[in-house]
Amino acid sequence: MKLRLLFVLILIGNPSFSYAQNEVDSLRQLIKSQPNDSNKVNTYLYFFYTDLYYENPEEVIQFAKKAAVLSNAIDFAKGESDAYNTMGYMYRIRSENDSALFYFKKGAKVAEEIDYLSGMADAHTGLGNTYCQVGDWQKAIPHFETVINAAQKAGNNILIASANNNIGNIYLSKGAYIKALEHYQKGVDLGNPSIKETSLINIGLVHQQLEDYTKARKYLEEAVALCKKSGNQYALAFVYQHLGSIEQQSGNYHLAIDYFNEATQIFTDINERYNVSDIKTNLGNLYFDRANYQKALSEYRGSIAIQESIDHYVGICNNLLGIGKVLLAEKKYEPAEDTLLLANQMADTLELLPAKIAVAERLSDLYKSKGDLSRALSYYESYKVLSDSLTNLEKSELVAEMEAKYEISQKEQKIELLSAENQVANLQLQKQQNLRNYMLILAIVLALLVAVGYSRYQLKVKANQKLKELDTLKTNFFTNISHEFRTPLTLILSPLEKVLRKHTDDETMQDLQVVQRNANRLLELINQLLDLSKLEAGKLTLQVREGKLRELLEIIAASFESLAESKEIDFKITIQDLPDKAYYDEDKLYKILNNLLSNAFKFTPSGGKVLLSVHSTKGKLVVSIQDSGPGLSSEQQLQIFERFHQNEQTAKVGGTGVGLTLTRELVMLHGGTIAVDSKPDKGSTFKFTLPLTRQAYKQSAFYETTASEIKVKNVSHQIPRKEPSPTETSLPIALVVEDNADLRNHISSLLQGGYFVHQAQNGKEGIEKAINLIPDIIISDLMMPEVDGMELCRQLKADERTSHIPIIMLTAKADQPSKLDGLKTGADDYLTKPFDADELNIRAKNLIDQRIKLRDKYSVTLMIAPSKIEVTSPDELFIKKALSIVDEHISDPEFTVENFQKAIGMSRMQLHRKLKALTNHSASEFIRDLRLQRAADLLAVHGTTVADAAYSCGFNSLSYFAQCFKEKYGVTPSQYESASLIPRS
Repeated sequence: MKLRLLFVLILIGNPSFSYAQNEVDSLRQLIKSQPNDSNKVNTYLYFFYTDLYYENPEEVIQFAKKAAVLSNAIDFAKGESDAYNTMGYMYRIRSENDSALFYFKKGAKVAEEIDYLSGMADAHTGLGNTYCQVGDWQKAIPHFETVINAAQKAGNNILIASANNNIGNIYLSKGAYIKALEHYQKGVDLGNPSIKETSLINIGLVHQQLEDYTKARKYLEEAVALCKKSGNQYALAFVYQHLGSIEQQSGNYHLAIDYFNEATQIFTDINERYNVSDIKTNLGNLYFDRANYQKALSEYRGSIAIQESIDHYVGICNNLLGIGKVLLAEKKYEPAEDTLLLANQMADTLELLPAKIAVAERLSDLYKSKGDLSRALSYYESYKVLSDSLTNLEKSELVAEMEAKYEISQKEQKIELLSAENQVANLQLQKQQNLRNYMLILAIVLALLVAVGYSRYQLKVKANQKLKELDTLKTNFFTNISHEFRTPLTLILSPLEKVLRKHTDDETMQDLQVVQRNANRLLELINQLLDLSKLEAGKLTLQVREGKLRELLEIIAASFESLAESKEIDFKITIQDLPDKAYYDEDKLYKILNNLLSNAFKFTPSGGKVLLSVHSTKGKLVVSIQDSGPGLSSEQQLQIFERFHQNEQTAKVGGTGVGLTLTRELVMLHGGTIAVDSKPDKGSTFKFTLPLTRQAYKQSAFYETTASEIKVKNVSHQIPRKEPSPTETSLPIALVVEDNADLRNHISSLLQGGYFVHQAQNGKEGIEKAINLIPDIIISDLMMPEVDGMELCRQLKADERTSHIPIIMLTAKADQPSKLDGLKTGADDYLTKPFDADELNIRAKNLIDQRIKLRDKYSVTLMIAPSKIEVTSPDELFIKKALSIVDEHISDPEFTVENFQKAIGMSRMQLHRKLKALTNHSASEFIRDLRLQRAADLLAVHGTTVADAAYSCGFNSLSYFAQCFKEKYGVTPSQYESASLIPRS
């Protein structure tokens, strides 16, 4: 919101506003005498700055709504934006986050249309704070960055610093202390007293996280004095809360409780439930430290009760951790395990690094107590890895550096202030003529400096632009030429393979095999160029899954033994201490190791040595490849990973300069490291590391959905879904059912990149996975053991959970009767082996596109006549059943998605994907839209009031009903009733 001072100035500018700020009655009288102009809008909005804000916030909202309506009527866009932002702020402090987001977005839209910078900053600040309030930090950051841009244009340093502090708070909560301090320092550098107050608090919080309580107290106690001076009650309570935490961590429990009580009283007075819930969490932690477990549980549960009502998911996660600790201390292992695992899922989804560390430590203790040493060790290793990433020397050094910068900046400001005062005194003694001459000379010098500096800057910009264009041109050239090479290479290799299968003459075979090897080598080089291009464009992603690491490494190493023998190179392999479970991208690990070994053999002369050494440590794969080649100078080592780089040795033996660049990029894509150690004439050693633990990779990097991932999805209603990755949002799910493993993998590889692929090795497993996953398309073989493709098709088409899924049947039977039999079972398409890869992808895409068109058509007439939709009979029955269930509970406001899924006999995920596939509605949208449709029907009946219609259709809030109704029909319920509109979905 705008500063109170700015609004007061507007009111003082008008003689009609000469009254005390808190005289609400005077404002009401003033409104009656004012014409409908911008001054009346300002009067409506000024109620926000009176005691009415505390005494009757609902009336403040009503005045803001009147301001919005009047502003729209008189075309006063600034007032309309301010009104929407005021409503957004009021709803946010009441934790009605959906309404807050709705009005802040409207305020932003109006402000952006007229380039109203102050209104834009207010709206995006509100949006950022609301997303922070619900724990969706990824959405919050862009809004604060928008505030910075708008404030820079307006020259408002206060807003710039405030937004930087908000971004710093997000990074602090996520444990990213370096980024947090960077943004806090930007606030300090502005030098505004208000900013200094906030920055002192935030720097104190960083020291608290680093357990430097002496420095934390110092900064926070300075902040207390500033808060009392400025009258900032919220900031004062916030500091008291954290001083309480520091005293708790220092063992001063009575003093900690005093601070917590002070903070609670202030937060309660200003209706900040969010912070009250956090203090309850602090008290729960305090009582836990004192082994008073019943009081601790009471505080944790009381905190969760508040947080669930305001969607404070980060707080819920922390309280679940606290409850888990209490249950573990009481040796109630089963409920403790359930609670801690749920906390772990929430921490992972919300990206809460400190919470993930604490949960991992507690789960390790729990499994150790239960005697499950394997799982205890696994979580302990996770705890150590996460802890090491949080507390390292670089961060501590940066904290010290930032603190020093802060102290230096304070001293410099004092020096500058004294200097400025002296200059003023001296200037007063000078004559006016001397001052004018001095300023003239200074202006000329500055103009010359600016002109020279600008000229040099422009030259640098042009030079950099030329370099970028040259690099882009080079990249595009190699990408395009690589694509052009693939077609003739395909036309060489495919006929060549046919000839090789037919020829038996040894001499001819040898010649053809030479052609084949070199063509494959050329194809491999082209693929490397394409992979490198994809990496630079950000389109090459990991496909991690659990695999047999030792077996893969042995296969790769064995493939070089014949080369070693032919070149008379002593090739030694050492593979040891590898974990039983390892997670990695098999294809990219193959490319990394294959490139490095090829490089070693290329530069090692006959009679030389190549040593491959592999082991694991601390959840990481460590691979070393040592050769006895010509070695590299220090300068060459600095350039070895640069794209297209070639040195003297490379020029002699040949090479593209792409392999090592691609290798480095693939290692970095894994989050690993790669380095080279070499001396001229002493050979080279390349060493790389890759993470092998599941926790090291993001969820979107995994190739197959595991049981644990499904479990997280099942509890998604308890936590906000973070902004999903492109794989989750843009790629449809395909299920490949094929008993031949090679063909199954081949089909999966054809679909990879366009689909998120799951596999089943027979019809029985295919049916189970189809019911669990509800994929977008199924590709199944006809002939399979246990359950064949026809039976799979019959069962899935008869099951209302899966009847909508298109199925492509693959078979070696090309005769017409076999095709007809397959189509009769409900298969949507039929493809004969061997099939063309493009044809498979095109048919699959066409089927999905058809389903999307049917879904769009159905969603238009969903609530009017579901029987008119041209879908299969089981789907029509399903929709009618769903409508019947919701209609049966239409007046029950407590009828939720959970009740819906139980009544219809599906899991939450099955119901969601089924409704999405058929109607493009989620379960909650389906219920809401049907309620609105029925309400519209009632309003069309003469004599039905808006309240009757709302309550009869399950809405227990008239304001929420009116908001939803207007979003759907474009008019309010009362307008709809009076106009007797025909309902349209």
